Order: sequence, then C-alpha cells, then structure tokens
Amino acid sequence: MKVLKSIALLFVLLMYTACPLPFDEEFRFHNNSPRDVYIDWKIIGRDFGGSLYLDTAISKTKGGTFYEQGENYYYRYNSGTERLFKQNDTLILFIFDADTFNMYSWEEIQRDYKVIQRYDISYENMKYLKYNITYPPTEAMKDVKMYPPYGQ
Repeated sequence: MKVLKSIALLFVLLMYTACPLPFDEEFRFHNNSPRDVYIDWKIIGRDFGGSLYLDTAISKTKGGTFYEQGENYYYRYNSGTERLFKQNDTLILFIFDADTFNMYSWEEIQRDYKVIQRYDISYENMKYLKYNITYPPTEAMKDVKMYPPYGQ
C-alpha cells in the first residue's frame, strides 16, 4: 500500500512539473524612490462595472502591496487577465507613500486623495515600456497618462 501511494504521489508531482505554468505575461514595477511605497492596481472598464472617472477609482477597501525603496516586483498574469486588459485598455496603479498608508484611515486616504502618483497605463503604453513601470516615472513614461503629470 505504501508503494502504491508513493507511486501515485510521484506521478502527481511529475504531472505538475511537466505542465507549463498558465502565465503568459508579466509587468515589472520598480520602486526607484528613496521611500517605501504601497501600490494598489486594477483594470478598470465595462467588464468590472468600473467608473470612467479614474480619479474616483480608489478601491473601497484598503489594499495594496508593500515595496521597499529600490525593490523590483514582477507580477505575472495569465491570458485571461491580458484579454481583459486589452479590452478595457486601462491598468491603473495607485502609489501611496508607506507612512501615509499606515498613518491614515482608508476613508481619509480616499477623501483627501492621498495618492503620491497614479498611472493610467494603456495596453499600448505597456508594450512601449516593455512591461516596465517605474516610480518615480522615467523619461520613457512621459507619455503615460498620470497624476500628477510627468515632470510636476
């Protein structure tokens, strides 16, 4: 019986290692700022009942991923996510200062729009940037719709 269980376990493990991961693309977020940040991202548009007024698109619940200064993050997404991104054409990244994120309530962050940077990235922007998103924005990002605008 032990031998049969071992063979079954080995078979399952081999199946998982032989199958390719279902991920097709990734984008990379580089925190090149001298401060820690949180980012919250979403794809917005018709499929999600999203608002066309991007300034009001901060999530209703507090959320985000923490990035230390100088940290790079690779987010892999599958073809279903890519299809939605292409259809809706806008990936929104909200970047919050980590101290602000931890100090204020989510209601205050929403009400006072305590976002240090927001990127509204089209699928075409993403391809042009070779899937590299940087905070603070680089010269290559100057044509990406963002708030505050590039250079300010």
